Amino acid sequence: MLRFSYQIKKKAKDKGDHRITKHGQVAEFSLREMNRNVEQVRKQAREMEANAKLQDSMAENIRRANPDLVAYMKKLTPKKRYALTMLAIQENKAKQFKDQEKQAKSILRTLMSEDKEVRKQLKL
Repeated sequence: MLRFSYQIKKKAKDKGDHRITKHGQVAEFSLREMNRNVEQVRKQAREMEANAKLQDSMAENIRRANPDLVAYMKKLTPKKRYALTMLAIQENKAKQFKDQEKQAKSILRTLMSEDKEVRKQLKL
């Protein structure tokens, strides 16, 4: 894993607005900007989790309303094929949202780790 060091480039009255330089990779940011990123990723993760639950519920409703779909796939009427298609769509959406949620949470962990390291190195 890459190791970074941090220095305060320009102090501000509010510590949250200090300009910080990241060494090992060129990046300049403030703690306030970092906190906004953390909150945005948290919000995205919550939204993805809620969407995944909604899609799972919708898929379960389709399964519950059409228990014969799996056993009788080859004998499906157009209406049943439509229901099966909707089931597949809902399950796929749920999986996509779960994957996006995992990705958002991974980014959040990285941001939280970096925030902790910045504060530790700069004693903020």
